[in-house]
Amino acid sequence: MNATDLSERQRDILRLLEQSGFATIEDLAGRFGVTTQTIRRDVNDLRDRALLMRVHRGVRPHEGARPYASRAVEQQREKAALAREVLRLIPAGASVSIGLGSTPAEVARLLAHAGGRDVITNNLVAASHLWDAEDITLSICGGAVRDRSVSGSAAAEFFAAYRVDFAIFGVAGVDDDGALLDFRTEEARARAAMQTHARQSVLVLDQVKFQRRAPARGGWLHDPDYVVTNAPPPKALAAGLCAGALVLISEAP
Repeated sequence: MNATDLSERQRDILRLLEQSGFATIEDLAGRFGVTTQTIRRDVNDLRDRALLMRVHRGVRPHEGARPYASRAVEQQREKAALAREVLRLIPAGASVSIGLGSTPAEVARLLAHAGGRDVITNNLVAASHLWDAEDITLSICGGAVRDRSVSGSAAAEFFAAYRVDFAIFGVAGVDDDGALLDFRTEEARARAAMQTHARQSVLVLDQVKFQRRAPARGGWLHDPDYVVTNAPPPKALAAGLCAGALVLISEAP
């Protein structure tokens, strides 16, 4: 089960269900001030991640789900371990682009304490960790904001205007053939622009992403220079990586 990369509303839905045990779609829509269609998209995604169950007239917590707070603490430790492994690759004075995702944002949080880097990003959570940091030059992509990030054509054009030393990005999932997957095509395009316009690229992902599916494809697991993860990739994918990316396994949190 995976609770990473959730929107703030999805996190609030899970907290509400932990307290109440049940909610209707209409109740959730009214509580959050959005349409029932928007809530259905949220809960369908949460159902697909085995974080809640759709039942007659509404939703309830998944029978096998641990409390959200305990999952969040554990996953934050895993993200921090992954981010520390990424940070070891980036020397002082390097220029860095940071893409979407909570783990790349965790890399930004550590960079804020390390200093001495130029950073460009479309990840507003990453930017929030950096804009008061000493000895960090920060450039933020402009455009329409969705889920605390800027995507669309503006993001791809933004990254294409730079040439950085390291690109750090995540993905929504990895298919069985090694294809990198995202939830929207514009996210895949922005990630491709990051990789094209960086001297070295770093894909950071936790092991759950090897089991997750998403509709938009862009690139392959062996394309980045480094893949930083917290467990060895499945054997079928590991064979294809031998001729491409260097796989780094983070230490246990």
